[in-house]
Amino acid sequence: MKRVHLFVGLAAAALAGGCVTGPARGLSPTGNADPHRDMVTTEQYPLQSSSWKDEVDRRFEQQYPGTMNWLYVWGRDRWFDLMDVASWDLSFGRGFGFNAHLTEFAQVGLNWWDGTSWGQRGRAWGTWATDETDRGVGPFYWVEFERTPQWGTKTLFTHTYKYTGWDLQEAGISKITHDDWSDLGATAHLFAVGAHLSASPVEAVDFVVGAIPVGLIANVAGYHHPIFDIMGDDTWSEIEKDLATEHGR
Repeated sequence: MKRVHLFVGLAAAALAGGCVTGPARGLSPTGNADPHRDMVTTEQYPLQSSSWKDEVDRRFEQQYPGTMNWLYVWGRDRWFDLMDVASWDLSFGRGFGFNAHLTEFAQVGLNWWDGTSWGQRGRAWGTWATDETDRGVGPFYWVEFERTPQWGTKTLFTHTYKYTGWDLQEAGISKITHDDWSDLGATAHLFAVGAHLSASPVEAVDFVVGAIPVGLIANVAGYHHPIFDIMGDDTWSEIEKDLATEHGR
């Protein structure tokens, strides 16, 4: 009987100790010390394994250690991906014109505008000044566009932009540019006021694919699986960009 009491006492002490101290930092619920490595083989996900990726993974783990932090980052990235789908603004200035577009391949417009806008550009909010002239039909659409952020979220100040040329030749599909090539929307300016509303199918796909829980479940279980990030704008991708800048890559 004394042995039974001793065993129960030790078990209770171990349980109490676990409740107080909790699991080790960085452990998944299944006990894996690194959610970016396979729990059995400890190898990186084979299609993504590289010394560079190892370094980005280490920086990610330093900034967001443990499963709870990883879940928080995953949820935050999905929220930002959802915000990226739509853009809108109200403008005040001078000019006139309109633009309607179903992607850059099917648009029509004649527009001249110089003013200040307030609204949302994907995950960025605030006010920005624009000087824009555009005209054309279909894929033959000429753009002279300059945007200067004035006040708002930190992400808005990455949206400084200047471009002159054919819309189809505009580099990149990010909302940091004038619009991404897949945008569906319209703009109207009349004398002193204007408005813009658009949505991006590419950003919508990025949100839907990123929300597929395969990667989430695998990482929580301890098996590394990359989260789908078509636009390369999730937290892991931003850490990779910062490291690339530090290394001069």
